[in-house]
Order: sequence, then structure tokens, then C-alpha cells
Amino acid sequence: MARSRWSTPKRDRRAKPAAPPAATGHPGVDDLTWLAHRAADALGAAFNKVSRDAGLADLRDWLVLALTSSDGTQRTQLHIATQLGIDKSTLVPLLDRLERDGLIVRTSSERDRRVRIPQATPAGIEVVKKVAIARDAAINDRLAAIPPSERAIFHATL
Repeated sequence: MARSRWSTPKRDRRAKPAAPPAATGHPGVDDLTWLAHRAADALGAAFNKVSRDAGLADLRDWLVLALTSSDGTQRTQLHIATQLGIDKSTLVPLLDRLERDGLIVRTSSERDRRVRIPQATPAGIEVVKKVAIARDAAINDRLAAIPPSERAIFHATL
């Protein structure tokens, strides 16, 4: 009797994942959650510094500014708040500050005048570029221990 292709056991050709480090119970040594938190905290602090050096309050200002200037897409205030995972009531004072500083302008939607659409000004676009360059330098500084050939893998994994 011939075997069907369904009854033949298949070999798993994927690489076996590396075993996690032995649990020692020491945060920072083998706890991936702790390590990820520390990495996010360190990068967040570096990004906030870069943003402040460019005259912004913090990284959130840059994220909002980047969303209003990046690809020409007109995003409503509600869409920006949703995309960043922040409440609209938190976003409005941030937009007020960016507008006061001449980095954005807000216009009304042609379809619904109640809807506001922030857009970066030329000065805002320059700040986005300046912070992006400094942000990339901060990332490279933080990831200096990872060989460049492995950074793409690391980035794709995240």
C-alpha cells in the first residue's frame, strides 16, 4: 500500500530558537520585559533630549509635527490622536503650542468646517528634518554594540 503525501511526517526546517537565558530572577540580566523597558526608556530619553534641543517640548511634539508634514496626507486632529494613541484633549494643547511657535497651521476641512486639519509650515518641516537627523544619530549611538550587518535583522524583528 502506497503512503499518501499526507501521512509522511514533515521535518521542520526552521531554525530552532535559541534557548532563553537561565532564569536567575535578576531584572536586567535575563528578563526580556525589563530589558525592553530599559531600552525604550533610554531611547525615549535620548529622543526627548533631541526634541528639546530643537525647541520642542518633547518627542510627542516631533511625532505630531512629523505626521503633519511627512507625506502630504491631510490628517484630522482626531486621526492624529488615534494614530499616536493619545486622547484628543491631550493633542489640542500640543497643537496650540506648535501653532503658536509657527510650526503648524490649522485649517478647516472643506467637507466639514468643524474638522481641523493641522499642516506643518516650512519652519515645521525644517524642525522635523533636524530632529530626524539627530534621532538617527541617537539611535546609532545606542545601538553601537550591534554590528551594522545585524541591525537590519534587529530592526525587522521589532
